[in-house]
Amino acid sequence: MAIPVYVVTGFLYAGKTSFLNELLARPDWKDSEIAVFRFESGEAAFTGAGARCTDLLFSKNDLDRQPDRIAERMCEQLQDRAVDAIWIEWNGVTPFARLQGLLAQKTLRDRCRLCKVLHIADAAKLETLLYGTGSALPEQIASCDLAVVRGVYTARGLRRFQRLLRGVNPGIRVYRATQEADIRRGLLSGSASPWLPFLLPIALLAALCLFAARLPGSAAIPVNKIVNIFLGIILQAIPFLLIGVLLSSAIQVFVSRSAIESRFPRTPGLGIPVAILAGFCLPVCDCASIPIFRSLVRKGVPLPTALTFMTVTPVINPVVILSTYYAFSGDMRIVIARICLGIVSAVLIGLAFALRPPKNAVLAGGASAEFLCGCYEDAEALTRRGGRFELFLRHAQTEFFDVGKYLVIGVFVSAVFQAIGAGTLASAQSGAGRAVSLAVMMFMGFALSLCSSSDAVVARSFANGFPQSALMGFMVFGPMMDIKNVLMLSACFLGRFVTRLAISAFVICFAVVFLFSYGGGG
Repeated sequence: MAIPVYVVTGFLYAGKTSFLNELLARPDWKDSEIAVFRFESGEAAFTGAGARCTDLLFSKNDLDRQPDRIAERMCEQLQDRAVDAIWIEWNGVTPFARLQGLLAQKTLRDRCRLCKVLHIADAAKLETLLYGTGSALPEQIASCDLAVVRGVYTARGLRRFQRLLRGVNPGIRVYRATQEADIRRGLLSGSASPWLPFLLPIALLAALCLFAARLPGSAAIPVNKIVNIFLGIILQAIPFLLIGVLLSSAIQVFVSRSAIESRFPRTPGLGIPVAILAGFCLPVCDCASIPIFRSLVRKGVPLPTALTFMTVTPVINPVVILSTYYAFSGDMRIVIARICLGIVSAVLIGLAFALRPPKNAVLAGGASAEFLCGCYEDAEALTRRGGRFELFLRHAQTEFFDVGKYLVIGVFVSAVFQAIGAGTLASAQSGAGRAVSLAVMMFMGFALSLCSSSDAVVARSFANGFPQSALMGFMVFGPMMDIKNVLMLSACFLGRFVTRLAISAFVICFAVVFLFSYGGGG
């Protein structure tokens, strides 16, 4: 039976050893047999009081030069003892992928099972360290299940650090150091399955099928129609989501950011056309375009150029064009309209910030955007763990589950609406009705947070209830700005800039699509 492994990460002198001393001194661990492997020596001495502990200390030099020998020594400690758990104190400046590679070696992979990763952070230094330590600290945070912040004593302060840490790892649970019972429950509780967001709507459909007939007024609920629409849309959308994820992951892993950034001119006059061309050629979704956008801004690319790239890429890239063509049964008018309206809207958004640039800096003092998509690039770690292809597969898996849950939820809402509320706004074809239907669908695009590689299929499912101009607003504005995009941007940029960008994108997209439809384009 595999031994559960718990890992404590954190920057140098964050208090990892003190945390282990406090944790293992609790009565819960008094009769436990614990193997402790430490990869740095801190200010505090490890005592292991309360538990029967065996402590091994490895230096960073050993880790760099003799990883195989370290794995052998760890295995030797586990052979002659009935170990209940393994605790690892990881080096604060070493990428977490090195530890994953170590545990994946033949001598350890069948004996150990990685259960939980905990990050220790000092509130006074956390924000500064995220900027000044390269990729190691953000990558450690991105790999954690929960974090403990020392030096935070109020709920308001905790919420601030929750926003900071969740900018790197959206799913991380954050506790104050004084919340001992909550920390213990977080360590011992199981991890949520990535399949849960997929299974929840399906479970709701199954419950609807089983129990709807017994509910009062159930005759008015077209259960079979909802199920058929849901399955039809999801079977159409999943292939395009998978294509988009694979291509986006290939760009993210195999093409360096420096290669992309060096292609952008420094002047907006030349930069905006180059941004449009790059958006047309690069099959990246909004999840990938936002980290690149932040990187472009940090490299000194003009803000209008970077904004044009970020907003136009998820609307006009090849995968989106193909999915739109397929969703609307080869109707090239819809495809061309989406491309043209997306380009016009993105250019106007860029020009709006060129004509009235932000007075102050737009980048926040928060987390590194490289890890917002769940990926990282560390050459040494990649070499040890099987190369870039393994990272490509891992990135694709992470992105598929992260983005796919929004797709499933969106398809479920769409199926319910089409089955129950179809036709309610079908007559809204002109005047105020057209404007309202356009605004409603743009709001739906923002709220559903669909992947741009598959949102056309969902938009097509609303065709019986909304005019085509409203569907176009859904497909133009939704990929540019939705809930997940706002959350990702808020982790990298100041709130006032994100607010202005969201409002500007909505107003410009609404005006462009409405004028187009009012002039006969709808």
